[in-house]
Amino acid sequence: MDDRPTDPLVDGITAALVGVTDFAPHLDFFGGRLGYEVAAEGEVPGPVAAALWGTGPSGVEAIALSAAGADTGQIHLVRVPEPLAPAARPHNLDIGLIGIDMYARDIETAHARFAEAGIGWSTPPATYAVAAGDQEVTVTQGVCPAPDGTAVVFVQPAAARGTAAWDADPERLYTELTSVVCHVPDADAEIAFWGPDGLGMSLWYDVVFSSPGFDAVADLPPGTRMRLAFLAGERTARIEVTSAEGEHRVDRRPVQRPGRSLGHSGWTVRTRDLAAALDTVRRTGGQVTAAPIETDDPLHGKATATTATTPNGVPVTLYEPLP
Repeated sequence: MDDRPTDPLVDGITAALVGVTDFAPHLDFFGGRLGYEVAAEGEVPGPVAAALWGTGPSGVEAIALSAAGADTGQIHLVRVPEPLAPAARPHNLDIGLIGIDMYARDIETAHARFAEAGIGWSTPPATYAVAAGDQEVTVTQGVCPAPDGTAVVFVQPAAARGTAAWDADPERLYTELTSVVCHVPDADAEIAFWGPDGLGMSLWYDVVFSSPGFDAVADLPPGTRMRLAFLAGERTARIEVTSAEGEHRVDRRPVQRPGRSLGHSGWTVRTRDLAAALDTVRRTGGQVTAAPIETDDPLHGKATATTATTPNGVPVTLYEPLP
């Protein structure tokens, strides 16, 4: 008899963890330019931060940013006094965490406004198509460097799926995070971990494609064949699992650690049943890296939290809210 949970254990990505040297540039970028608001701020208590992230006895300053009050697709800023490595923006062929994505209502206008402010995009807006089953999905996107080595990918899809931020405020120029991206050696294992037989997210599509437009946007060698899988829950923020055929580049995973690294360094995920989620982590090839601990902090609220890694070493903080 299969006693696995029938209801999804997670409903999407709650937040991308971003390590910072100074909050001010990020508040200017995400708040001043993109319209995110401070949802909560304060300290993750020392014992909690030490248990989850191995940061030592001191409390860790943190700020949770939200778009139009959305409790999905948030950006969790964590101050890192002594980072494991200098800030560096990952390349799309590096192994580990790559970019964070959000929709832009008008990507050409977004690009022009950043240019007027003297902020250049590493990749200007470009359009490409992805064959997904019997459909062709057209996407326009561009990449903008954010502080501390973070890469923000602005996306203007041909048919935008609903987002909590646009439902709350249809006039917003930008949404909450619509997806977080990892580039991994074993896409099958990552999909199994997050998917219907794992933590319960739906596999929207899983394709291998090559596109000159995507090569240009992602700075890939011409003709690169890329596997792209989208996993989604009930809430907005999804997971993009990518895996290029052929040679991968730098393995970023050793220096992508929440609370200890700069830039995009982990994911925070709310679960309805932490014990069942941890059983699933172990069953699907992940590792539980900390014992559960109760907390009340700006990133998780009042909750029981712990950390894990996926089969490809992606760091995840799992938490279950407490009454």
